[in-house]
Amino acid sequence: MSKFLCTIIGCLVLLAGAALSQEVVIYDFPIGVAGSVDQEIFRPYYDGLEAVADTLEKYPLAVAVVTGGADGERYRVNNDAQNPALALGRAHALRDLLMREFGVDSSRIYIRTEDVKEKGPQYRYAAVRIVRVIADVDERVNKLKQQVDTLLQRAPVEKHFTEIKEVPVPPKENLGVQFGVGLSSSPFGMIPVASSAFTYKRIIYVEGIVGHTFWNRSFEFEGVDLDTKRRMLGGYAMVFPYEDIPIGAVGGWLRVEEISQDYYEYVKLSEGLVLGLRAMPLDWLSVTAAWNPSKQRVVDRDMSESKNGQFLIFAQAHILFGGER
Repeated sequence: MSKFLCTIIGCLVLLAGAALSQEVVIYDFPIGVAGSVDQEIFRPYYDGLEAVADTLEKYPLAVAVVTGGADGERYRVNNDAQNPALALGRAHALRDLLMREFGVDSSRIYIRTEDVKEKGPQYRYAAVRIVRVIADVDERVNKLKQQVDTLLQRAPVEKHFTEIKEVPVPPKENLGVQFGVGLSSSPFGMIPVASSAFTYKRIIYVEGIVGHTFWNRSFEFEGVDLDTKRRMLGGYAMVFPYEDIPIGAVGGWLRVEEISQDYYEYVKLSEGLVLGLRAMPLDWLSVTAAWNPSKQRVVDRDMSESKNGQFLIFAQAHILFGGER
């Protein structure tokens, strides 16, 4: 009879162990993401997580072991994702979900981490597994509690760190080159222009600009009508002080000439300071409004004339290479 009872008890223990051998594994963590992951990543696993919570409620001597995993994938320059902080952050994200959405008591959850050198999404995970706690495994439970206590006693930066801090971008990666084409007003009319600029962090720009018309105008000199074209040459420095406000200050110098096609000498000349603002409503489009207090000269006059109330407008389309902030 006693053997029969022992057999029945053994079967019940095995059945209880089978009931408690639940595990839910979430493999969908992006590279380099830990506790700040979008909570929707857990949504497809809610049924399994709810079953885990139900099992914990049904078996008071059971606990949930939450494991966070990280792999050896390099996801930024000089920044290795093989780091216990990522694994710990993923485990904490799952632990917080179990507590918040499924009402699991924090005393029933234990955290562990696993980080490996291999690469692959199967190593970027968070998992929860039910562990059966009965009197004859007190020693194992105490050992697990000691590990948890050691984890909780770590410095705060190890305990709560869920993202690897971003490594500063090397200075050479902050440098960029920008090219542009567009139209500009001038003291003598509209001019097609092209520009190129060097930029640092997309904050400081040093730009050169050239322009030339493709059509003729006429200028009368000593009773002769001369065919003329306009050309432009200048340079600016620009500063965009605020990352979230695409408006910068412009300062530079500009020379505009109307030249005779017969003599290739200017018949009109404007040269002077340029001060204004540049707005970039789109990443590839800029509009510049500038004050141009210039000196103007006409070939048949002895003296130049100051034009202090003169304003210019530039509109250009750009393409930028490099220049990380």
